[in-house]
Amino acid sequence: MLCGALISSVYNVVFAWWLDRWTSKGLWARLERDIKKDYPWLFERYGARALPFKPYRQVLDYANVTVAVDDLLFQFTRGHGDFHVSVAPGHAPHDWYDFGEAIDLAYNKEPIRASARNYKMSDFQQLFEAHIERLRVFFSEAVYGEPRRDKSMKKLIPL
Repeated sequence: MLCGALISSVYNVVFAWWLDRWTSKGLWARLERDIKKDYPWLFERYGARALPFKPYRQVLDYANVTVAVDDLLFQFTRGHGDFHVSVAPGHAPHDWYDFGEAIDLAYNKEPIRASARNYKMSDFQQLFEAHIERLRVFFSEAVYGEPRRDKSMKKLIPL
C-alpha cells in the first residue's frame, strides 16, 4: 500500500497536471470527430455546433461532447462500452435529462407510440427528428421556466 501511495503521489505531482488534460482532450476530439462523421445531418439540417472543450477530471475512457441546436444542448457521452445522449435547455445548462426521459417529459406522460426511454443510438436520428419540435417547446424558457438543478446538482427541484 505504501508503494502504491508513493507511485500515485509521484504521478499526481509530476504527470497528472498535463497528461490527464491531454488525454481527456484527445478523447473529446475523437468523439467530436465521430459525432460529425456519424450524424452529419445534425450539423447540416439543424445547424448544430459543437461547444468548445472544457477540462474535466477524466474517469476511465469516458468523453463528453456538448452540441448546441438552437436553445437545446445535447451531450454525447461515450466510454467503457456505453454511448448515450442527454438533453438540457440552453438557459438551464445544468438540468441534464437522458434523451429518452426528455422525450417522455416533453409529452407530459401522454402516450406515445413506443417509449423512448429504451432507445438505441441507431434510432437516435429517427427519434430526434420525430420529437425535436416538442423538445424545443418543452425546454423553452417560457414553458420550462427557471433552472431546476443547482450548479452542484445536489438539489433537485420537483417538476
